[in-house]
Amino acid sequence: MKFRDSLIGWALVLSLIMILLLIGDFLALHDIRQDYVSSEVIEAVHADSAGYLPEWASTKLEWTFVRVSLLLKIIISPIIVLALAKTVRRLKL
Repeated sequence: MKFRDSLIGWALVLSLIMILLLIGDFLALHDIRQDYVSSEVIEAVHADSAGYLPEWASTKLEWTFVRVSLLLKIIISPIIVLALAKTVRRLKL
């Protein structure tokens, strides 16, 4: 019983982390939408941006968060699925 409760507890904690990552993704992508100016966009409009755009216009922190969040979700999702599958298997016995 303790083993099953432990797995469910870990799955719950990891699920809450996933929800927080999803909220963080939304906030980061919303900020990227507001501030991001890519070099491709500048070249497409044939503008010379040398020294005109501030550093924050590249939204490096937001893109880094989105990448790290994706990596964590790729790691966490199978752990949750395995933990819940083990719990279901033990409940059937």
